[in-house]
Amino acid sequence: MARNYIIVDLGASNGRVIVASYEKAKFDFDIVHRFDNIPVFVNEGEYCWDILRIFSDIKVGIRKSVEKYPDAVSIGIDTFGCDFGFIDTQGRLLGNPTHYRDASQHEMADKLHSILSEEELFELSQGPCNRIMGIYKLFAQKERHAFEYEHGKHLLMIADMLNFLLTGRVTNEFCNATMTLLVNQKKRCWEEKICDKLGLRKDIFTPLTEPGTNIGAIRDSICEELGIRPIDVVVPATHDTASAVAGIPVTQPNKNWAFVSLGTWALAGIEMDEPFTDQRVVPLEFGNEGGVDGKSMLLKNINGLWVIQRCRQRWNEEAGHEVDWDDITKAANEAREITSVFDVDAPEFTTFQPDMPKVIREYCKKTGQDVPETMGEVSKCVYLSLAMKIHACMKNVYRIIGTDMELLHLLGGGTQNKLLCQWISNATGVPIIAGPTETTSVGNLMFQLIADHQIASVEEGRALCAKSSQLYTCEPDGNQEYWNGIYEEYLKIVKWK
Repeated sequence: MARNYIIVDLGASNGRVIVASYEKAKFDFDIVHRFDNIPVFVNEGEYCWDILRIFSDIKVGIRKSVEKYPDAVSIGIDTFGCDFGFIDTQGRLLGNPTHYRDASQHEMADKLHSILSEEELFELSQGPCNRIMGIYKLFAQKERHAFEYEHGKHLLMIADMLNFLLTGRVTNEFCNATMTLLVNQKKRCWEEKICDKLGLRKDIFTPLTEPGTNIGAIRDSICEELGIRPIDVVVPATHDTASAVAGIPVTQPNKNWAFVSLGTWALAGIEMDEPFTDQRVVPLEFGNEGGVDGKSMLLKNINGLWVIQRCRQRWNEEAGHEVDWDDITKAANEAREITSVFDVDAPEFTTFQPDMPKVIREYCKKTGQDVPETMGEVSKCVYLSLAMKIHACMKNVYRIIGTDMELLHLLGGGTQNKLLCQWISNATGVPIIAGPTETTSVGNLMFQLIADHQIASVEEGRALCAKSSQLYTCEPDGNQEYWNGIYEEYLKIVKWK
């Protein structure tokens, strides 16, 4: 008889509530509720997450799940990383959490690093000094004397906040906490030296919780509201990247394999037995993030499908209807020969732009490249640029590690774009295993299964994923001279170090 588990997977642009049915060493997913995750501009440009709307949609998803699967065993929530909110001494939410793309935290980065250098921050946290990380927001709040910072009782990452709203229990899960850069990943605890250097409060943190912990049942008031029985909440790796990497269907463990989780962000990295501490990765914006089963992830946050998502939004507005993703990919494949590229992480591409295709055209014109005009040409330019960025990042970090990449696992929703996956294989020159699209949900499920004593380890969970998922492979197309030529031009355009 199948055992059913509720998975809440909240990404930076949308959320899903999924029921996983586990039986006879295989699982199936049933997506019972989808919802948009749309940030809101408030207070003269402040960019916030609508946390109560998110929580409301999660409750709708739980109610639908239990109506269809009344015997659900547990619930697990994973979310995007970096962002957090505060509750007061009475457990009340103090404002909406600020979005990692909000300008205020980026404006304070130079001041932060005048006190604590990137090199010292890396030494203490082992994490990547990407300006989206939580430390920059917390420091900015301290400098602005933000009410929530000065009066908050507990700092809760987004998943921790949702778990608190469900259960009333305060937790800080390890993997997501590392996205603040305030955790010593070697010791797997909050690093007080960072707080001391920056003058940050230390009383807002809770001892770290490891993935697989059962924190108890959802509140009686929510059960009454939804008309359901109490269900236990299990803390998985609540950072969606850590969950995704946990769920990788590793079938060739003896090869030097790397991963890219393709979503709004593209998280490119390598799973390692312990944090990698060579300072040469700091200028490359690589760093360690908390992994599962005692492991670490050496990775870089790349501005992934955000650019093409913003392009599509513009095309939707111009067309007066939603442009299908398959039509965008088809147009890119059929576009005229154009090899214009850009750095997807350049500031003009990482911030909110109402007309992203125009920004791309202006960049190409400014850099003396062929200017893409049509939807197909622009999307081809975006996909080529992302493939080149991934190639550059992995090539440089493997150079420091001293080995070569032999296999690349592509994960997440972006693997539905087979053209992009093929171009990444062509650019990197290595074979690719793509899928599953719901790898994050697989990792979430794994820790619910571990908590329920159905499986014993991450290794067993990965074998389960390979057995239960539809995967596909890409091999380089053999035209390496062509792809190397695009890469050389890319390096000139972006002036990669």
